[in-house]
Amino acid sequence: MLFTVFGAAFGLQLAFDNGSTKLWDTVNRGRQWKDIKQRYMEAAEEDEE
Repeated sequence: MLFTVFGAAFGLQLAFDNGSTKLWDTVNRGRQWKDIKQRYMEAAEEDEE
């Protein structure tokens, strides 16, 4: 019984965390560092030349 409760809690936590992360990434697409990093990396390389 105890293992079932802990297993369910762990599974629900993983599902909630992954779901909320996906929702956050979808709502904020194009505004996060992982989305715009390439533009700044290219600009920094051009400034060095």
